[in-house]
Amino acid sequence: MSFDKLGKSIKEDYQLSSHDYDNEDLLRIISKISKLSDKNRYIFCRWIKYGFIEGSQATASPMGTIVFNDWSSEYDSLIHDLVDNGLARMTERGFVEVPYMMRWPEIVDISPICELDVITYIGDGEIVYPSPMVMKVPQTKEIIEETYDDLNRLFVSAVKRLGYYINGKVIHVGINVHSLGFVNTILFRSPIDVLVITDDRTVIAHKIIDPSKTVHRGLSSLEHYLMDGVDYAMLIHKYTHYEEHVDTFNKILNRQYIKDAGFAIVPYELDYIMLLKWPRYNSIIMKSQSIAVRRSLINNAISFMINTR
Repeated sequence: MSFDKLGKSIKEDYQLSSHDYDNEDLLRIISKISKLSDKNRYIFCRWIKYGFIEGSQATASPMGTIVFNDWSSEYDSLIHDLVDNGLARMTERGFVEVPYMMRWPEIVDISPICELDVITYIGDGEIVYPSPMVMKVPQTKEIIEETYDDLNRLFVSAVKRLGYYINGKVIHVGINVHSLGFVNTILFRSPIDVLVITDDRTVIAHKIIDPSKTVHRGLSSLEHYLMDGVDYAMLIHKYTHYEEHVDTFNKILNRQYIKDAGFAIVPYELDYIMLLKWPRYNSIIMKSQSIAVRRSLINNAISFMINTR
């Protein structure tokens, strides 16, 4: 599938896998990023490295396509640069769509052009104000009986209605998961509020918090999830105040062991999810042999569960 033809339908977007890109497509992405002006490339690499955007109104598909509906004048040059160099396209409604933007770091090695091992994109003491990437949840005829106070179950319903999520098709969603496996049981240090497994055996662990009811933010649980070998960790907060969510967002960015985690907030009616930070693949797995082994055990447990269905 040609890169220039990507993102033309929701169906295509949901069906993306890394195999849909051939080497020519991947090289084309790198080449196009390299053609951005130095300033715009710096901003764009910062966004895709950490998984956030700034100064924009945008929607996000469950598989990482970003559509910019509006943006501040500060980023006008960047948005036009993306279109002019073929990284984005104008939609019929005049919006700007970047297919699979949030998944690029995991399907193509952007480190040579973005110098990810050389440049620190978040300065010491810098406060980042992320713009929400709105992920709309499809309508359903099913009546959801749980109250909003049962945020875990409502979030489960939302993920099931999305069908595809972060890295593939949703095949299993669990609530309050303490362990995996029937024979060689794998225990988690912190219970996983909502565990999502996709068709390529990707494991996404969620910590769900209502900040108005607790002083805890859920950051310790994120660290436990990642150290336990899950592929992605997501923090979900009930909406309170933007400033409070900005503070939590920046704590995630600036803590070494949880900087890969994603962060989203949900409104009072759970018909959309506002992602402030798209999750990045758990880099600790590649740095620690013991955690890599644990991830392999998790994969074996999931395979066993799937095969015995």
